[in-house]
Amino acid sequence: MTEKIQKQLQLYNWEATVIVAVSGGVDSVVLLHTLRQQLPDAKLVVAHVNYHLREESDADEKFVRHLADNYQAIFEQTEWLNVPDTAVEKQARNFRYRFFEQLANKYHTTTVVVAHHEDDQTETVLLKLIRGGQLMQLAGMNRQNQRIVRPFLLITKQELVSYAQKHNLNWHEDKTNHDASYTPRNFLRQIIIPQLKKINPRVVPHINAFAQQIKKQDDLITAQVEIYVQTIENNWQIIPNIWLEPTIKYYIQKKGIYQFKQAQILQVIKLLHNDKKPIGRVELSKNVNFVKSYQHIHLENSTKMTNTLQILPPIMLKLNQWQNFAKNTFLWTNSEPNSDDQSVSFNLAQLPTQLYLRPVKTSDKLALIHGHKKLRRLAIDEKLSTLERQEMQVLATQNDEVIAVKMRQHWRVNADFVSKQDVKPYWLAWRIEEK
Repeated sequence: MTEKIQKQLQLYNWEATVIVAVSGGVDSVVLLHTLRQQLPDAKLVVAHVNYHLREESDADEKFVRHLADNYQAIFEQTEWLNVPDTAVEKQARNFRYRFFEQLANKYHTTTVVVAHHEDDQTETVLLKLIRGGQLMQLAGMNRQNQRIVRPFLLITKQELVSYAQKHNLNWHEDKTNHDASYTPRNFLRQIIIPQLKKINPRVVPHINAFAQQIKKQDDLITAQVEIYVQTIENNWQIIPNIWLEPTIKYYIQKKGIYQFKQAQILQVIKLLHNDKKPIGRVELSKNVNFVKSYQHIHLENSTKMTNTLQILPPIMLKLNQWQNFAKNTFLWTNSEPNSDDQSVSFNLAQLPTQLYLRPVKTSDKLALIHGHKKLRRLAIDEKLSTLERQEMQVLATQNDEVIAVKMRQHWRVNADFVSKQDVKPYWLAWRIEEK
């Protein structure tokens, strides 16, 4: 038994400083004992949480403090003072892992060791299966996940108890662990799994073996998805349909969005497959949208999508004067601008007495060689993204007729205003406004 545990501990490259989560139960007591045997010179930091949920909580804290002294370890503890009325188990878990994270930062280590064992893994897998969720969740807990290390996942509870008895270790028994009604996990531990063992005594390692198979399959899927996600933003159509769903999920998570529903992913896929809707969006959260724009996709923060250009009033351009509009400064001039500025020349048949620069309107039209076309339709034909449509600008007369429209930094002139004779050109120059 000792040899089996030692082999598991030898699989890791241990740091000079290690945070050890110790509750006082047999699992964590064995963990602390074996780590000190394996790492005689390491700085061990014993992390204990007093939840104040049981009468024995203070006695557990005193016991663990004494253990830390015996193993020449630093003792760190915190108290859970604001106990919620609901979801106690989940919130207690979140509380202790935040505590572990704080200690890791304090002691400049990336290793936090917890005593989850093979039976814990089985309970976790069954809970995930019962509650529903993603397939990858059935892989259970990872042996190593960021800072958290779980060296006992292939060790059974009974093996840990036998080890503790063999080495005359003392521990505190949590009476609530034997109360099947205390938590769903306890119900599985005390009622369900013992009944499953009557069908097959090796049900625990068998369930965990299935979890490992799922983990390996998920690793294979992730490896392929990482390749596809490199091209998804600019060319999602090349991704085989069977790979589209996992690639989209991975892409969204890579952008830092982890809370989304399967129904939202299905909406995204439906949008991508809808050829009649080249532009569209799916709300992933209150502030984040998944956006399709022809062959391109991206995530946008909806709080930043207010189109400030659309609410800007038009400006009347004054000859040879630089004027601010939106993010640029513009110059309407009868002298050729210097090469440092972006510019476009206009050979107009008739120069309007007043010339305006303004945002595009939905009613705007442009004369082409073969008739007129609304700018909204022109934007669709040019496959402009939502942002590019919002950034469209027009030159207009005092009667609000469109002389030219700016799309993707290029100006397109209304055919009704183009001169067929040589006339003196005018230029519109612009540069990014310096803040």
